Amino acid sequence: MIKKIEKEIKKLETLKEQKMNKRNQLDEELSEVTTQLKELYSLKNQYEKLQNSALHFFEKDEVN
Repeated sequence: MIKKIEKEIKKLETLKEQKMNKRNQLDEELSEVTTQLKELYSLKNQYEKLQNSALHFFEKDEVN
């Protein structure tokens, strides 16, 4: 009976380790995606500010 219990413990410990490794891998991938998203949102905001500045510049030029 104790052999069966030990075998099940070992099986579950192995499964737990595999799942934790997979979770760590997914966490790393999510971190990379999050970093890329932050960079792209920042770039988008910079572009929108530049675009608005250009529009305001040309609007002022048209008024004069």
